[in-house]
Amino acid sequence: MTPLFIVLGVVALLALSFVVAYNALVRLRNKVSEAWSGIEVQLGRRHALIPNLAATVQGYAAHERALFDVVARARALAQAADGPLQAGQAETVLGAAVGRLIAVSESYPQLRASANFLALQEELTNTEDEIAGARRIYNGNVQIYNTRLESFPANLWAPAFGFAAADLFEAEPGSRVAPQASLGAPLNPA
Repeated sequence: MTPLFIVLGVVALLALSFVVAYNALVRLRNKVSEAWSGIEVQLGRRHALIPNLAATVQGYAAHERALFDVVARARALAQAADGPLQAGQAETVLGAAVGRLIAVSESYPQLRASANFLALQEELTNTEDEIAGARRIYNGNVQIYNTRLESFPANLWAPAFGFAAADLFEAEPGSRVAPQASLGAPLNPA
């Protein structure tokens, strides 16, 4: 009878450890989803600000029509992005386009002095800071979740239960450099 209790005890211990590990992965996956929703809120806020910023600049620099089209297309691409990987790539393109838009404003002193433009630029800056904070939270949660997935013994059974690695939300190389604007010198928005 004693060997039977030992076997039942080992089976119960294995089952309990599996349940605990499974629940931990579910909890981490939910934290990743929650953190992604935080990024989506901030990206939506950014996408809502950009048309107002473009319209304000357009009032002063109507001849920059090609740039406004680039910004509009980049915004549409960013809004249509699905998931962290596509969103990171699309947001990089959008960030470059907005950087070019702001760089154009350097050529228009009246625009730079406009209270509306300054308020929009400040709001966009605040939103970018919020996106950066949300990105840090999301990527931290992804790192913990992915590490748990890759660790033994979860790496043996997690894929069978639908757990898959999550993508980081990263900016493309070179997009971390802010556009440089110099008064009186020609701008290089590229």
